[in-house]
Amino acid sequence: MLGTCGWSYAEWEDSFYFRKQGKLKQYSSIFPTVEINSTFYALPKPEVVLGWNQYTPQDFIFSAKLPQIITHKKTIDVSKGVEADINQFLEVMRPLISGKKLWCILVQLPPFLKFNNERLESFLSLLPTITNFAMEFRHTSWLRKETFRLLDIYHVAYTIVDEPLLPPEVHITSDIAYFRWHGRGSRPWFNYKYSKEEVEEWVPRVTEVAGKTKRVLGYFNNHFHAYAPENCLQIMQMLGINTEHSDATLRRMNLSRKDRSSSPVETLEIWTGPISDKKVENMLQEFGSGDIIKKAKSIQNKEFSLREDSKRGIAAYIADTTVDIDVERQTIIHYCTLWGSLSLEKKFCPHIVKLFLDIDSRRAVKILSQISSTLDNWKFDNRLAVEFPG
Repeated sequence: MLGTCGWSYAEWEDSFYFRKQGKLKQYSSIFPTVEINSTFYALPKPEVVLGWNQYTPQDFIFSAKLPQIITHKKTIDVSKGVEADINQFLEVMRPLISGKKLWCILVQLPPFLKFNNERLESFLSLLPTITNFAMEFRHTSWLRKETFRLLDIYHVAYTIVDEPLLPPEVHITSDIAYFRWHGRGSRPWFNYKYSKEEVEEWVPRVTEVAGKTKRVLGYFNNHFHAYAPENCLQIMQMLGINTEHSDATLRRMNLSRKDRSSSPVETLEIWTGPISDKKVENMLQEFGSGDIIKKAKSIQNKEFSLREDSKRGIAAYIADTTVDIDVERQTIIHYCTLWGSLSLEKKFCPHIVKLFLDIDSRRAVKILSQISSTLDNWKFDNRLAVEFPG
């Protein structure tokens, strides 16, 4: 069963969504499953979970991300009370569990968390059997036989990924297989459209794994510009699990893209000129010295991981800290030694500069322009957005 990571994207309107009815209702008429991303950031309200259960077909399947308080703030450390957090989350999700619609919970570890055999086993031993679990690692130190042995013992699926951080290795450690296609971009990873050839590369792997497990769950996370549903519909065709409705949707999306590409579109470039990395760097000089920009460039790409890019703003893990730029609330939340003094002057430290250098140039220019034009209204907050271990 294949789908996408999330469904409520405004940018999917007029390409994937064409009717005015609810997005989830439209989505679930095309795909058989979806991964809920919002549960990572906060517990959903009970009425929202009831709605997910009520307004989707009886045979529709959900996966959901475990809250970040467990994976990122408490780093799956049993001594920090994660068992109570897991139970609280499962209680909130009970309508989906009772309705046999919640088939898997994704435990996505942060990129700063390295291999720890004892911590992993203690955590896995807490997981209940009322639903399936999948673990997604984001540091190469976890790719070892000890990890796979523990996952196998506790029947937890290894998440097979396509991304710049980890190799696309296939490991079967459970009755279910769990795929996540993040994309191969750099600003960020998931601002990426897979070519048909790249999608086709995965067909033999999905087919092989399907023959060795009871159920395959796979989700495309490259949600920018509605690439995720398009690529998912493509692989469904290649695997022969497409329907007339899914084929019609793909044809409609292709026609929509052709129409937009053949008509003149007013873009930011008309007013500012071509967007380039140099333009971003020039704008950053307003907020930091040449030395700060040089230090930002010295931060390795593997130390940067974008965790959110939405209407609300942009959030990222950089080295051992976080940066949250909340556009709606005009707030930058960050913590590091330099930021303590620079924030008072409303200047950027290397971590924040690194974020703007690594995201899409158009996005960077737009946000930097907003900050520059309304600087007095912006709050530079000196704290961590997510608590990290010492």
